[in-house]
Amino acid sequence: SIAFLPDLVRLAEGQGAPVSTDLTGDTSHWDVVPYLADGAVSTMVTIMQGCDNYCAYCIVPHVRGPEISRPSREVLNEICELAERGIREVVLLGQNVNSYGKKEGEISFPELLRRISRIRNIRRIRFITSHPRDLDRETIGLFSEIESLCPHVHLPIQAGSERVLSSMGRGYTRKEYFGKVEDLRKARPGIAFSSDFIVGFPGETEADFQDTLSVMEEVRFDSSFSFRFSPRAGTRAAGMAGTVSKEEASDRLVRLQTLQDRHSQERLAACVGKEMEVQVEGKSAKDPDRLCGRTPCYKTVNFSPVTEGQEAVRRVRIRSAGHHSLSGEEGGPRG
Repeated sequence: SIAFLPDLVRLAEGQGAPVSTDLTGDTSHWDVVPYLADGAVSTMVTIMQGCDNYCAYCIVPHVRGPEISRPSREVLNEICELAERGIREVVLLGQNVNSYGKKEGEISFPELLRRISRIRNIRRIRFITSHPRDLDRETIGLFSEIESLCPHVHLPIQAGSERVLSSMGRGYTRKEYFGKVEDLRKARPGIAFSSDFIVGFPGETEADFQDTLSVMEEVRFDSSFSFRFSPRAGTRAAGMAGTVSKEEASDRLVRLQTLQDRHSQERLAACVGKEMEVQVEGKSAKDPDRLCGRTPCYKTVNFSPVTEGQEAVRRVRIRSAGHHSLSGEEGGPRG
């Protein structure tokens, strides 16, 4: 199995000669032991793979196959082991985590979150990615129920035009998306949002693009990932009429990213003067005398420590906001 690959590498390094790399065997991809860097406090845990949605532009279902959920027992056991190894934050991974367990008769995604929240020493739980259509009221309600569930949701909308959303096969409307955002904000005031956008989708007009910008103005995402449409062979969108020129799509991407930059700066600036919990992830890349970490809302903070020790979480007073991160001074350890 590929799970043995690290041992094979070490063996080859030790004996200075080729070794057999027969990776066949019964071990599944779920059994691969995650690598943890020294001092790591956060790691990702895959809970499912594949996708059943077949959005018009997406190649994932074609190359990764249908949704398969990992047994909850394995997920929980792995997280327990990770907690014993010093991990304090887990990020649950899946193409559409809201579909977890539905085909296998497993526990639901909300129940999985509840059980993870009971694991000792796991202080932060995140998950990516949620499909707006499948994010249900029970999951939304957990943001007011589970303190360790971080107040940050990545909720890809892709486009703001009803017509383009329908053409993409996304399965929800603008109104429905806004409803999910409103419900999440009620459940956890101050929750942060990030999203994905595609510009230049076949048939997208300037009016359609303006609808996308209006979504950004309405929600004011903390951050987003945005791309110019690129056809993928084998997807429905690859054969659609109404190609948007590369020049026009590029112009729209610049305008969208410029607006997002403004909103991101607003969100960061609003943090100045506040004291925040920062989970330390290591030394600052630009100044080794400072530490770097993240807030529960997933904002990067570089700060000057005033206490010695290995505390995973520090209280930091935010003094300034940069283009992509915050800067501050430690106010004391949290734990």
